[in-house]
Amino acid sequence: MTPTLVVVAISGRALAQSAAKTHSRVVVLDAFGDRDTRAIAEVVRVGADEGFAVDPDRLVAALAAEPRGSGLAIVVGSGFEGTPELASRLARYGRLYANDPAVVAALKDPELGIALLRASGWRVPLTQREPPADRRGWLQKQTGGAGGTHVRPARHAAAGPGLYFQREIPGQPLSVTFLADGDRAYCLGFNRLRVEALGDASYCYAGAIAGIGLPHPLRVQAQSSLDRLVRVTGLRGLAGLDFLLDGDGMTALEVNPRPTATFELYDDDFPGGLVHWHLASFERPVPEFGELLGRGAGTHRAVGVVYARGPITVPDNVSFPSWCRDLPCVGSIIAADAPVLSVIAEAASSGEAEREIDARSRSARELVARWSGAGRRAVA
Repeated sequence: MTPTLVVVAISGRALAQSAAKTHSRVVVLDAFGDRDTRAIAEVVRVGADEGFAVDPDRLVAALAAEPRGSGLAIVVGSGFEGTPELASRLARYGRLYANDPAVVAALKDPELGIALLRASGWRVPLTQREPPADRRGWLQKQTGGAGGTHVRPARHAAAGPGLYFQREIPGQPLSVTFLADGDRAYCLGFNRLRVEALGDASYCYAGAIAGIGLPHPLRVQAQSSLDRLVRVTGLRGLAGLDFLLDGDGMTALEVNPRPTATFELYDDDFPGGLVHWHLASFERPVPEFGELLGRGAGTHRAVGVVYARGPITVPDNVSFPSWCRDLPCVGSIIAADAPVLSVIAEAASSGEAEREIDARSRSARELVARWSGAGRRAVA
């Protein structure tokens, strides 16, 4: 009998869907409690009162309510990079499948993380804690931030706790999704990231197109640098690295040492789901996983995120197209600039997948706009 698997994340739907392929009982502790999450898992909302984040005390209380001795397997998703020490509290309640807090803290530290990337062979942008004398061409970021909502032009910024500054450089935003086992990185694929502006945050994550082709020398370079990074840090589990592609050069921006949103774009290529391999990678090396890579060749998937431009309330008579995910519950009040739902698409090429995700995103925006009565201006 498989142990109860508990997903803790800002949004746990994708991890829960993958976990449900091999676990008979899945519990999700997240900030949203979406309808499609509730369809596959037991859900407890542990969101903070302000913003879209997890409240640590509510999270710990929900874990403490689980039956003792049930052998919980706890998978940590997004939302904890800024508080890696929280992992020690969670570990009291079961087997924690998350990277060592010291490793997470090192990778998310603006100076040490950049140094680790550079030492692993990546080109990196100029990064510093103090505001530059001339702030033009610089970005302000928050240590441990995720989803791009913490990235702002530095021209009006001031130094503060957890803030740092990074030189803005040109390039196409991409990421690589991989599984690490402490010895090497198994690359699932490269993704073109979609970003949009929400207020003064110009680089908010708005989705991704998977299976992007890179020239062979760049793929070899990325594989070698990721392997080196994994061996130096002991990184394990599903993870991602964001980078910019400018001509024939790659500049690494940050490592996400936990399952990223893009893992879902590859999950259907593995019958047992990627969460199964995520768990295995914390127990032992998984060289056999490398033999499974490339199973989804010829299938390109994409995801898009729809944000609210103004506050909206989900009506009680709403129905969603089959290609919508992260479905908000009836009566939910969604704040301006918060995510409303996501849309997915699948096609024979990345270009077709992107065109389909554009069309579906437009349709979803029109649907959401009707909830506010404010027309198209309500959503982004």
